[in-house]
Formats: sequence, C-alpha cells, structure tokens
Amino acid sequence: MSRAVPADDHHRDDAWQAAGPPVHHHPHHAVFTNPAYYRALYDFSTSPEILFEEQALRNGRTWSEDLTLCTGVGYLTGAVAGAAAGLRRAAVEAEPGESFKLRVSRALNNCSSVGRAGGNRLGVIAMLFSGTRSVVSHYRSGADDWINTAAAGVSTGALYRMPGGPRAAVVGGIVGGIMAGAAIVAGKPLLEEYAPNLGI
Repeated sequence: MSRAVPADDHHRDDAWQAAGPPVHHHPHHAVFTNPAYYRALYDFSTSPEILFEEQALRNGRTWSEDLTLCTGVGYLTGAVAGAAAGLRRAAVEAEPGESFKLRVSRALNNCSSVGRAGGNRLGVIAMLFSGTRSVVSHYRSGADDWINTAAAGVSTGALYRMPGGPRAAVVGGIVGGIMAGAAIVAGKPLLEEYAPNLGI
C-alpha cells in the first residue's frame, strides 16, 4: 500500500528543480573573475622603500654604498677583460697537433690567472678612486661636481703608482687626471643620456 506524499513536498521538489543545482559561494570568487584584482595584486610600487626619515632626505648614495658599487663594478670589468685577454693568449700559444683537452686546459688557466689579476688591479683602482672622491666631497661640504672627479683621478693615479717611487707617483697622477678628465668630458654625458638613474 503506497503512502500519499504531502503536497508541500511536491512544491519543494518543483522549486528545487526550477532553481537548478545549489551554487556554493567561493570566498575568492571576485579575485578569479575580475581582472582588476590581478592588476592590483601584482602592481608593485616602483618608488624606494624608506624605513627612516634620514633616508628620504638623503640625496644619492652614501660613501660606503659608492665604495661597494665602484669596487664591485671595477673588479667585474677587470675580470671580464682579463679573461678575454687570457683567452686570446691561449689561442696564440696553441701549437699544431695539440689535443683538445690540452687546449681547453691552457685556455682555462690563462683566463683564470689573467682575469684574476685584471680584476684585482681594476678593483683596487676603483676602490681608491671612490674613497678619494668621497674624501674630497666631504671636505668640500658635500659638493658633487667635476672637481671631485678630477681630484680623485689625480689622487688615485698617484696612490696606485706610489710604491714605484716619487717619479712613478707623479706620472700616475698625471695619467689619472687625464683619464678622469676624459671621463668627465666623454663619459658623463653618455651616462646622463642612456643611464640617468645610475647616479654616477
């Protein structure tokens, strides 16, 4: 004997079928459907993050940051140039009939030795230049112009060649001043045009 189904149950079944399956709410539904949320999520600020007020008032890098940057760039440049010179030397010293393994070994030895020497030499020069430039700027009340660069070039050349005697120090100072002047005349306009945010 079948039991009669109440009329309220029929109405509930009809309403459920008309409404379709239940839709579950997802807490991140707006993130997945609105592209604006993606842009806001990955839109990072390009301005520097300042922790202290002194950093916001400071103009340019500190002497330690400048020293680290110049020394690192100088060492890397010298190492790359020395490695290229070592590779060229290895190609010149290669003899006919040598095995490939011997040629590779000679190239690696020359690149490492010449590259290490070049990196150390140029790194020391860059460190002396940055240090003397910061000292000159400090005694000129923080001025940053071509006088600092020229004085740093002369001082760097003289200090670097000082172990060779007074005459070598004078010649080194002259060469350093000429190179600093060439960098002021030719290098700085190029940096201001192609890399204005570098701050050198």
